[in-house]
Amino acid sequence: MLQGGVSGSNPKPLLGTDEATIDEKGRILIGKKKRERLGENFVMALGEVGCLVAYPEETWEKLYAEIMQFSGINQGRQQYTRLMLGTADDELSFDAQGRVVVPSKLRKLARLDKEVVLVGCGDRLEIWDKDEWRQYNEYPDSYGFQRRETIEKAYVQMVAR
Repeated sequence: MLQGGVSGSNPKPLLGTDEATIDEKGRILIGKKKRERLGENFVMALGEVGCLVAYPEETWEKLYAEIMQFSGINQGRQQYTRLMLGTADDELSFDAQGRVVVPSKLRKLARLDKEVVLVGCGDRLEIWDKDEWRQYNEYPDSYGFQRRETIEKAYVQMVAR
């Protein structure tokens, strides 16, 4: 898959695993270190395995540029952008208390309920429903397999042309 790096204004990687809750308004409190590393504005999308993924703006811009280098008539690119960009929401930011409102459509897609797990993955922050995170850890090779397979197929078709 396309990989954007952490650099420039966000040189330090997103690391560690934290637990959090989603309040009645759909907000999650993110720890200070992770907030600083995500930056003032960031992007959130449904990831390959079905959790939410928050990208620092600079990382997202690199990923987007890599995708857009392929022709608009490339069917793989068309499918890949539907799957990856079609779920994205940009210009997200934290309020004064360090909370971010997770858009309702993304909460539903990722099956986020009350308890969530925040997983730092270097260039991105994954946001998992706590029960889904437990299932993923039990069956990492098969969890989200259908979505992963569809995205990988679109990616391979995109880059092969």
